[in-house]
Amino acid sequence: MNCYNMVLEYINTVGQGIPIFIEEVKDYIIKFYNENDKKKVFNNVKAILNRMNKEGILQTAYKGIYYIPKENIFGKMLLGNRQIIQYKYLMNKSGNIKGYITGAKLFNDAHLTTQVPNVIDIATNECKNFNKYENKNLNVILRKPKITINNENYKYLQLFDLIENKDNIDIEVSNQDEIIYNFITDNNLNFEKIIKYAMDTKSRKVINKILILAR
Repeated sequence: MNCYNMVLEYINTVGQGIPIFIEEVKDYIIKFYNENDKKKVFNNVKAILNRMNKEGILQTAYKGIYYIPKENIFGKMLLGNRQIIQYKYLMNKSGNIKGYITGAKLFNDAHLTTQVPNVIDIATNECKNFNKYENKNLNVILRKPKITINNENYKYLQLFDLIENKDNIDIEVSNQDEIIYNFITDNNLNFEKIIKYAMDTKSRKVINKILILAR
């Protein structure tokens, strides 16, 4: 099977209305080639995706991000930023969590503030260094987590962000501890694991708060 057909085979497994990132296509194709051919394969993939875009097989959302558009009675539907954010920063296509919402949006969702942020903060494994990075196209700010985010720990890390409040978000309620305790119970978080992850992230503030809430 030639490279074009392999790319076509891959994008057809993704389906309509789902973002296709050039990096994941490259990762799929390289498995069929020697490591020495890596640069050549990567160049071929880029050229093939651009060709498919011109042929109308794919649409371009942003540079390096493609999709097979869904269609309705009005024609081809655009790919929404929410789906791009979901698969690029929050969860891969196998269902593995790699990021979570934090910042003012998290505090708003938890009913600790009425602030509605214009830009959404995301802690994600995709952020490669500890400097905040803003993706202006998607209107998000990316942050690198203290430890690698996974399916088991992401709710614990959200809890820690609520307790630490490093952004100094204005808390507009008087029952903050009750809301934090409810977050723990609603998400079935384990107090022993809270302490473990707090030690892993060196968060003394979390440990102190949990010792108070656990009484």
